[in-house]
Amino acid sequence: MFKTPEGERAFLAEYAEAMNRWPVPYEEAEVHGRFGSTHVVVSGPRHAPPLVLLHGYMATSVMWAPNVADFAKDHRVYAIDVMGQPSKSIPTEPIRTANDYAVWLGETLDALYLDRVSLVGQSYGGWLALNFALFAPHRLHTLVLLSPGGGFAPMARQFSLRGMLMVWFPSRLTVNWFMRWLGVTGAEARPICELTYLGLKHFRVPVETLRVLPVLFSEDRLRAMRVPTLLLIGRREVVWNPVTALRRARELFPNIQAELVPNASHEMCFSQREFVGARVRQFLNTASTKKGGPRVLVSASTMDDRVGRIAV
Repeated sequence: MFKTPEGERAFLAEYAEAMNRWPVPYEEAEVHGRFGSTHVVVSGPRHAPPLVLLHGYMATSVMWAPNVADFAKDHRVYAIDVMGQPSKSIPTEPIRTANDYAVWLGETLDALYLDRVSLVGQSYGGWLALNFALFAPHRLHTLVLLSPGGGFAPMARQFSLRGMLMVWFPSRLTVNWFMRWLGVTGAEARPICELTYLGLKHFRVPVETLRVLPVLFSEDRLRAMRVPTLLLIGRREVVWNPVTALRRARELFPNIQAELVPNASHEMCFSQREFVGARVRQFLNTASTKKGGPRVLVSASTMDDRVGRIAV
């Protein structure tokens, strides 16, 4: 899926360098399904409840480095490289619709021998997580949405214009310009910016997948949701109106905790990582106490043997 061998080497080298900053021990797995080979980074206690992470648009799983140490205290964490985006997941068939993304994620959970999980998504990954919750609520114990793209309020025109410029004219200048507008800055953001740039420059994203954009879900579908949900949105969010999104979520979701994160925009996982980590853990652990925890189909050690883990 890379345009040139040189581009592939540059992207994978940067990915490896970014993973050197991963703060806890991890393993890597490749699982296979209808849409291709999906790359997964696994951390945390082997027999802890499973927690699945979906990253922001083109950010790859390395974006979770500031948060994974908190998440992995109580959970077996599976950070998944989203199929069809620049990453170590390699598509063999294009993702064409939101339903395709839900099928892909369900197949990935099956391949990891996970039955019912907690699911966390940020930005575009938040929209994918909400999409999956509407498609297969029986697979989820809890849902956490961190600045989910497009799920509850219309996207700002600035987002579309800046995003299109970055995608069609990829350079470090356009990528950094876009990321600064989101608030994603500083030393911890540098690997994300560089991987986004290298991915846009060298990875051949299927045109069909580029067309799968975040859309507002209908009120009827949202009202039917029964998965316990935590929604966190930065008080200074720029991608959409945070107050509008929060109000709509509270009105439509029967089982939601929705909050504005102070002193944060779209970059809350970086700038407010301690707040985010503590709030997410509190929500997950409280939900786990109220109901039986998530289930795995087989023991984690058996899963590792079947998937073929790579110790790092």
